[in-house]
Amino acid sequence: MTGKKKKKIQKKNVSYLLADVRHPAKKASTAFSEQKGLSKKKFELTGVSKRRKRTGSLKFAAAMAVLVLISCGVAGWGVKDEAMGSIITAYKSFQSAADSAKRYDTSSMGNSLRKAESSLEEVEGYTSIFKLIPFLKEIPGFISSLRNFNNAAMNMADIVEDIKKEGFMLIWDDGEKLLANVENAKDRIKVMSDSLMDVRNRMAALGFISKIPKDYLSLQSKMSESVELLEGVGELLKGETNIVAFFMNDSEIRPTGGFIGSYAVIKIVEGEIEDIAVNDIYYPDKFLETKTVPPIPLQAITTDWEARDANWFFNFPTSVSKIIGFLESSPVYADKKVKFDGAIAINHKVVTDVLNLTGPIELPGYGVVLDSSNFLAEVQKEVSRDSTERGGERKNILKSLLPEMISRMKTMTAGDKTELLRALSSRLDNKDVQVYFNDQRIQSFASKSMWSGEVYDIPDSEYGDYLAVVASNIAGEKTDAYIRQKIELRSLISEAGGILNTVSVIRVHEGDDASEAFYRADNQAYIRALVPNKAKLISISGATKKNITSLKEYDGEEYIKDPDVELFDSGMESGKAVFGDWLKVSAGKEKEMSIQYERPAAFSDKFRFVYEKQSGINSMFSYSVQAPSGYIFKETGTSVFEYENIDPPSRLIIDLTLERI
Repeated sequence: MTGKKKKKIQKKNVSYLLADVRHPAKKASTAFSEQKGLSKKKFELTGVSKRRKRTGSLKFAAAMAVLVLISCGVAGWGVKDEAMGSIITAYKSFQSAADSAKRYDTSSMGNSLRKAESSLEEVEGYTSIFKLIPFLKEIPGFISSLRNFNNAAMNMADIVEDIKKEGFMLIWDDGEKLLANVENAKDRIKVMSDSLMDVRNRMAALGFISKIPKDYLSLQSKMSESVELLEGVGELLKGETNIVAFFMNDSEIRPTGGFIGSYAVIKIVEGEIEDIAVNDIYYPDKFLETKTVPPIPLQAITTDWEARDANWFFNFPTSVSKIIGFLESSPVYADKKVKFDGAIAINHKVVTDVLNLTGPIELPGYGVVLDSSNFLAEVQKEVSRDSTERGGERKNILKSLLPEMISRMKTMTAGDKTELLRALSSRLDNKDVQVYFNDQRIQSFASKSMWSGEVYDIPDSEYGDYLAVVASNIAGEKTDAYIRQKIELRSLISEAGGILNTVSVIRVHEGDDASEAFYRADNQAYIRALVPNKAKLISISGATKKNITSLKEYDGEEYIKDPDVELFDSGMESGKAVFGDWLKVSAGKEKEMSIQYERPAAFSDKFRFVYEKQSGINSMFSYSVQAPSGYIFKETGTSVFEYENIDPPSRLIIDLTLERI
């Protein structure tokens, strides 16, 4: 046989072998032996001794093995790249699925997961090559982990679809299913988390470090947090749980969003609501035996600090802990040993969202039909009536409305339930809904989602500025329903890094043509600015002169002094300096109050500004900051940065870079 012919046969052998490897449905050994013209006789050479033949055969076998390995290696590298492309496609599909899940778009989520499944099936077609080539041996396990991840994600899609169809209605009708969903979701996320960890480790073993997605650690962390959250939710819903819901009237603005005239105690047993009791906030206050000194601005209208005025602090967890403390101390709950596991605060916009979906609700006992357009006005009328008209009871309209609303919500279409979930999510983002839970796993999630109403904590290493403007209606009737507000902050950074700030609060009272007297009254508010600690007040201008005459002498009396109230009265709140004064605006008028202060010198090229808005107020915000002499802001290429928004987010964060010119 000629060398040329031998070479041709060897090449043919390799091609047959590779064909078998690429088509795992065939068995390589069988396929190889069945090929025509490949019997051992074809390799016997006439006139050569048996020893020579054996040596030649061994050399040929070795050469052929080397050739096969080289060919497999070349093919393997090509397959590796192709497989990696399919895996990356699968990962991108996972990301799309996650984005769809956030929007409760289970249809898009399912499509993305099916694309991921298709990509993984493509990779599985190369399994035989992966098993034969040492440096690819990790890939089959890699694919298996991805499949586990995908299967768990598909199960999660089913759970999300269930939530989409039934929403939070399960808590009224099927607590057992709700608890099962929570447990199942927790298990699925654990599988996804474990699979993702295995995928990462195998990618590292394969030398794909550079291909590991940059958001891997963030995704892994979120999965761990989700497992902790679901564990907390599961424990919260098991047994007996008491949640208190506060209805905040933003027509009478207070630091957390409005005066809390009414509240509801929601009793949950084994994942299902057993009872909802709506009450007037004055009722438990009536039986309080302990007496607490109120903050100085409130001393003009009350002698005692109680639950009705306890949402005095801008930091929602601080306020809600005070309210719950008063409720649990009242014999109304203390005698029954009732403890509250959490709280939810909502304003009228949430009820309006529900009425938009349920349609008008008739309340025959009050001679009114409530809808999204008249809800606030009609409730205000009812609240403002003489209590003797209702047999000494106040605000029963909410007691009558709530059961009807719940009944309508239960019979909503799947589309309306999804829309309601979206609306609630938006309200949470806008601070129209704020939540607090004793369980730190749930509270941590709420905090990171910015649903807890917590004040931004400024790290010691952070250079920049912070502002929150907080209005408190004190004896100003329901006039905030007609107040239009704008906040302006003008900042000047000195060469040493000190910041000179001027905050202007402009309030316009547009209730002069309102039909109800409680809308036409003077708007009287205590306005305060929360600013970085150690800031020094320079001046307050435009404020209304008001001397607070306490209704009671507290010296010598058996009154408790709350430490947070004492801090506030001394000019501190939530680790921030507080500068405030009174501003009274008559109907049809406009008033402006300005606060000027200076932050001590410090300097870094990284500058962060944080603004937090108050719940219940739609306030326009305008901000400008002047860079120090010799600097510009890298982001704009100018020495002045400006921002304006008629409806800023609940927490606005602006990161800037100072660059020397």
